[in-house]
Amino acid sequence: MRINVIGGGPAGLYFALLMKRHDESHEVTVFERNPPDATFGWGVVFSGRTLSNLREADEVSHRRITGSFETWDNVDVVLRESRVTVRGN
Repeated sequence: MRINVIGGGPAGLYFALLMKRHDESHEVTVFERNPPDATFGWGVVFSGRTLSNLREADEVSHRRITGSFETWDNVDVVLRESRVTVRGN
């Protein structure tokens, strides 16, 4: 089966990985408009439920993904003079 994935963001890349692991004969191609070394300085937050889904879908990738996590206890969101602390991250 030929599978084309449009977009090399977290969802597109994870889908491509799962499809290839599901059947190594799949021809999976990811199309991304930005160069491979482009970065935008943002992060992804996963809920506990999402992490459980990732583990259920593929234990190996779950272990590699969570092994590279950065975590914080609190996150401060600041806009001008206003600060809101989000706890339990």
